[in-house]
Amino acid sequence: MNTISPLQLYTNNVLPVLESLIDPQLIHRLTDNQFYSFIHSSIITTENDNGEYDYSSLSNLGMVYLYLHRRNGSRKPKTNSEYARDLIQFLRHVTENDISDIRHLKRSQIEAYQKWIEIKYPKKKTQAKKIAILSSFLSWCFDEKYLKRDLTRGLTGVILDKSQIPDREISPASLQAAVHFYANDPKFKSLMLLLASTGLRINEIITPKWKDLYLDPIRNKYYVRTKTKRDGERHAHIKNYVLQELFEYRRRLGLNTIIDPNDESPFYPNRNGKHYLLSSLSAIVTKKLAAANLRTERNQKTTAHYFRHYFARAAFNSGAPLDKIAKTLDHSSSRTTEENYLSRDIKKDNDVSEYVDIPGFEEKKEYGV
Repeated sequence: MNTISPLQLYTNNVLPVLESLIDPQLIHRLTDNQFYSFIHSSIITTENDNGEYDYSSLSNLGMVYLYLHRRNGSRKPKTNSEYARDLIQFLRHVTENDISDIRHLKRSQIEAYQKWIEIKYPKKKTQAKKIAILSSFLSWCFDEKYLKRDLTRGLTGVILDKSQIPDREISPASLQAAVHFYANDPKFKSLMLLLASTGLRINEIITPKWKDLYLDPIRNKYYVRTKTKRDGERHAHIKNYVLQELFEYRRRLGLNTIIDPNDESPFYPNRNGKHYLLSSLSAIVTKKLAAANLRTERNQKTTAHYFRHYFARAAFNSGAPLDKIAKTLDHSSSRTTEENYLSRDIKKDNDVSEYVDIPGFEEKKEYGV
């Protein structure tokens, strides 16, 4: 069997489907919304006087499918695939332990599943993500009365270990050295300058077209219009020295270097003048940064994401307000920026040691002995 029909998703027996399909096939079918109307329309006919639906005829996969495509859901396709992958993993684990249906599960078995996750995935961040997804799904199933037990009581929140968060602080000197390393490579030099001076994500750089670059006559600055990760719109300031490197890269590709509101070519093209794939450019950046030996202040390897941390720290230490940094980086709240990007800098600013000296050993303004 290489496909899942609406009827198979609707059946009570999930085991044959799990046994017949590998995960990529199953993820593809579960994230395809073409069956939603069929399944949902049959469910709404069961509505009782209290406005509740009867999901008892649905299989576990059917419930996963409805959960992934709920009308109040706002997940992107990539996130939906991640949810599907984690929930399939859960269903496979359940059936491998001789349980044919999650409606037969007990709280103790959910507790055992969390222990299994914690052993299989040592990183707290991975554990937290998987447990959060499962908890959300089980909570929805209980609310809809598909489950008679509130199985989320068997799950406990995962406290992230701050020591597992990698150091992402890049010093200005190390960045300058890496940019100099690619002095004769306008393609990668322009990308590094873009990442460091704007805080843009890779996907926010490869998505726009050349026509999205424009001059704001009031501010006399160049901006590129792009979509953010959370479906917002950002107008990122492109500084002149960055633009000159982009111009040179485009010249070498034979592409237009004049600001043109009708130019459909990519803002940052690949060597064929086409849009980059996110995975492709991310891998290239990691490899190029390793070649330039761009490392963090604690001598750890860097990726494209680390430039967002550099941008946040540089902005903060130059006096930019925290809330504006958060908005620029498209964070959902200033707390994300404060805790994940600027924690160390803010702790230094909040340190009151400069107000305290030991008599006779007052700190001199200049450093040295």
